[in-house]
Amino acid sequence: MQIDKLAVLGVGLIGGSVAAALRAGGSVGEIAGYAPGDDAQVARALGFIDTAHDSPEAAVEGATLVVVAAPVPEIPALFERIRNSLGPQTLITDCGSTKRSVIDAARATLGETFLRFVPGHPIAGAELSGPQAARAGLFRDRRWLLCPVDATPAQHCESVREMLAPTGAHFDTMDAALHDRVFAEISHWPHAVAFALSAAIASGELAEQAIEYSGAGLRDTTRVGASSPTLWAGILLDNREACLASAARFRGQLDALLEALEAGDRDRLADSFATASRWRSRLG
Repeated sequence: MQIDKLAVLGVGLIGGSVAAALRAGGSVGEIAGYAPGDDAQVARALGFIDTAHDSPEAAVEGATLVVVAAPVPEIPALFERIRNSLGPQTLITDCGSTKRSVIDAARATLGETFLRFVPGHPIAGAELSGPQAARAGLFRDRRWLLCPVDATPAQHCESVREMLAPTGAHFDTMDAALHDRVFAEISHWPHAVAFALSAAIASGELAEQAIEYSGAGLRDTTRVGASSPTLWAGILLDNREACLASAARFRGQLDALLEALEAGDRDRLADSFATASRWRSRLG
């Protein structure tokens, strides 16, 4: 499906990659971008967008599709600002890592345009950030979830799928409440664990030696601990309830491990590790 004009609000890793992928796919005419700071100008210099705007209102004027790829805490204010600048047929989607709060914000601010909002979440990313990290192939063969509400017309979901198809993603749907619980388990709390482990090592007297002598094990375990601290603080706070539930289960497992270690109980440790290893092996 041809997009006469695409507006991307937030042109960092995710937004910049959306623009790059659709440009490479040849399915879009004009691409307009907005971001605070210099990101929009950088994205324009990199060829991801045609025009860099100083306001989201200007970016979305005349847009066929608006992709909101800003950090979750910034999305409600963007909805408020663009509401009166959207065309009568403009479709909107987002790339937020949490869905219930974004949907609530859209319902509260977009008015009747809410029916043309299709909540989304591309399951792709990296520990790097900014438009310099964006690339056209980021979403290829990755899953992209759409989380429509009951009132969302089916044809709008299908239109968004077709417009975003050149990204190479595989589209699926998921209930928004289930989405937030699942991603607390598989993404949000694991990021917190990686940050905490990195901070624990960094605060110890062997921090420099750990950097010098570490191998793939530590790098793999803490890779996402190099992600944007501000971005992930916002995500965890936005999905606080589900993250706390995940954290409670994690603390229970950690406490049991510590008890076995303090007791010198090899069998308990091995049993715990075996259960974990069987589940982890299913991830591939």
